[in-house]
Amino acid sequence: MKKMRKIFAVLLTLAMVLTMSMTAFATSNANAGNDNIFGTANDTATITVTGIDNETGIQVNAYKVVEAKYEGTGSTFSGYKSLYPTVITQDMVKANLTTLSPTQLNGLANAVIANTSKTAIALSNTEGTTWTANVSAGTYLVLVSNTEAHSYNPMVVSAYYINKDGKTDISEGKVTLTTNVANAKKSDKPSIDKKITGSNGNDYGNSVEVGDTVNYEVTVNPIPSYTGSHPKFYVEDTLSAGLDFAKDNNNNAINPIVKVGNNTLVKDTDYTVSFEGRKLTVNFVVGSAYKLNAYASQSLTITYAAKVNSDAVVFTSVNTNDAKLYYTNDSKVDGNDDSTEKKTYTYTFEIGGEASGTTGIITKTGKDKGEENPLPGALFGLYKSGDDVTADTVATAADNAAYKTAKSDADGQIKFSQLKEGTYYLKELNAPDGYSVNTHVYTVVIDTTYNDNGTLASWSVTIDNDKTSTFTSKNDGTWEAAINGTNIVNTTLSSLPSTGGIGTTIFTIAGCLIMVTAAGLFFASRKRTNK
Repeated sequence: MKKMRKIFAVLLTLAMVLTMSMTAFATSNANAGNDNIFGTANDTATITVTGIDNETGIQVNAYKVVEAKYEGTGSTFSGYKSLYPTVITQDMVKANLTTLSPTQLNGLANAVIANTSKTAIALSNTEGTTWTANVSAGTYLVLVSNTEAHSYNPMVVSAYYINKDGKTDISEGKVTLTTNVANAKKSDKPSIDKKITGSNGNDYGNSVEVGDTVNYEVTVNPIPSYTGSHPKFYVEDTLSAGLDFAKDNNNNAINPIVKVGNNTLVKDTDYTVSFEGRKLTVNFVVGSAYKLNAYASQSLTITYAAKVNSDAVVFTSVNTNDAKLYYTNDSKVDGNDDSTEKKTYTYTFEIGGEASGTTGIITKTGKDKGEENPLPGALFGLYKSGDDVTADTVATAADNAAYKTAKSDADGQIKFSQLKEGTYYLKELNAPDGYSVNTHVYTVVIDTTYNDNGTLASWSVTIDNDKTSTFTSKNDGTWEAAINGTNIVNTTLSSLPSTGGIGTTIFTIAGCLIMVTAAGLFFASRKRTNK
């Protein structure tokens, strides 16, 4: 029995020793890392990018934008941290970050380019269009430069940890560093797009009046990379006669603003600007040096403004703005040039114009003895709708408050030109001699419909909630008009009572008769009294 007690005591002692050892081992691991997660700062993996042609002089570089975090002396992986939190916020960070939008990618590229302390990791061409590099854990932005044949969009590729089940949601246990593959998106030629910002139509078409400012934004994408001695890359914008470039207080044309992402480029350093009449040129070759290689594969924007002048034509013609991009397909040779362009369309409208085919929309007529004919010489005021301008306020508004005035011509037409879409109020201010003023205030609404490319598909005139006229563009460039005109009628004064009521003559005669009768009765009464 004593022997059994000794054996039991030995076993108990061994159990206690083993338990203490296990506790110490667990404590050691816990202090060394995070919940027993392995993975060290020395871990590396190979990132891969495909789809990039191996041109002479090409550079494919990776820049770390998300880094792995390690606890202690780098012995245990504990998570990820964004190195560019203004673009990749911490809540966006994940192990395999591949879901950045083109806008986010371009913003990230601009942030990396602007970072003077960044470190480039060069990828090597291993086979065909495949490029690789050995990197530590994290997410990398890959930029391709010094290419002539193609432009490549910025892309991201990650080296990230997974657990034994291949998942990135790691809580404990051993981890493995793995990578994904990025497929490059390339473009052979740059394109140009031009839009009207703040348009009352669509991106490419709008309507205006004289004095309006039209704001434009030109986008060029992608920016090419040129390494040869014959670079060519400039934008030329030409206005039609009805538009002038916006000017400052000294009557000088206002320079455009040029940006790549959020980076504002510097005039005379990154580009030059010249104005020649109604032509603007923005050139990205300064002297003989091309200035945009650092931004290759991204997009640039040029913003500027024009003002509508009195030469603006009405809808049967069009006020155009033509932006054209000139570039070379290969800067290593001279003359391999190309171009592409984009137009915007700006319209004004007219009522009562013979040349524009808008006669008959509104006709002034005079009515005399039941016969109605066109009436010349009636003066009308057109008022623009606004917060404090309604049909009711226009009824009592001063004549000089009118936006435009016009007299009816021999055919009774009231011509108003260079109008834009919107609501107006029409009021007769003065009538020709012998005619009364029509006091009704007419509500006139101009509506438009544009094609996707900005050209005008149709426009219409609605008067007092009745759509009376519609003009539709035909394939041959002419317009088909459907007009059910509105007549504004004046009546001759001779056919009216002198005050516009039922007349006073009859009341005057009746009053006189009553007074004479009263006087006669009064004197007759006095005569009887005297007797």
